[in-house]
Amino acid sequence: MEYFCNMKAKELSKYIIAKSDNFGDLITNKKLQKLLYYIEAWFLVHIDSIIDEDFEAWIHGPVIPNVYHKYKEFGYSPIKIKYQNNEDSSGFIKEFEQLNELDDSAIELINLVLTKYGELSSQQLELLSHSEDPWKLSRGEYTPFDHCNEVISKDQMKIYYSSLIV
Repeated sequence: MEYFCNMKAKELSKYIIAKSDNFGDLITNKKLQKLLYYIEAWFLVHIDSIIDEDFEAWIHGPVIPNVYHKYKEFGYSPIKIKYQNNEDSSGFIKEFEQLNELDDSAIELINLVLTKYGELSSQQLELLSHSEDPWKLSRGEYTPFDHCNEVISKDQMKIYYSSLIV
């Protein structure tokens, strides 16, 4: 395995938003959170953790609080970001891949997860994450509508998602 470095979820978020923009798709904060979660889950299984921060088991599924707060102004509307130096989303994507020293296997895994889960709506992703052990175990005795900020264990994520491989 090649050298791999973790990154801040806010940085990976910009890449996900740019990829979505590049495909002419729109992405909400809720959907962004779930895509971050599934990228981290499958990285834990196949490479290693890609995201520095932990997810919390919120009402609507896994959330990284600082990413949520960065984009909460958009509510349920699509997130819009401005790219630096007048570049478009494709320019940002290339720069991101180079600056973060992501090798081909890491980029390929991110893109595979975005392809697989990106076609699902935010509601479908929420329901999916609610049906899976890492979120359920972290919620414990909380009711579906209780505020909860319990951390979702990355070890549990790795165990659960590894078990899905046949």
